[in-house]
Amino acid sequence: MSSKYEGFPAVAYSGLWLLKTFGKLRRQFPDLKIDIVFFVTDAPPATLIKIDKGDFEIELLENVKDVKDLDNVECDAYLALSTDDILGGINSIIDGVAEKRIKMKNPSALGILGKILSVL
Repeated sequence: MSSKYEGFPAVAYSGLWLLKTFGKLRRQFPDLKIDIVFFVTDAPPATLIKIDKGDFEIELLENVKDVKDLDNVECDAYLALSTDDILGGINSIIDGVAEKRIKMKNPSALGILGKILSVL
């Protein structure tokens, strides 16, 4: 594991590290190659999660200060939401998307985003 992250990036890293260590990441996403950005709007920086056939890499995006900055990031999908929405669970996230307080790129990736969030 790594102590170089804190906040959401640390949670993401820890969860994905455990899944990789026990082989579940490779079993759940054997052929998946995707770059997803999670931006917790009240706890920057944004976190780029790269998943590639059962392995992962995390990168902090210090240059992302606002939701508008996400349009300049090369990624397959992004999700920008508040800590309250994360803590509120899936219903809060669904409501946030419907109410447009949660910003998202590539809604078709919602299933993958859901699987990743469920393991964190």
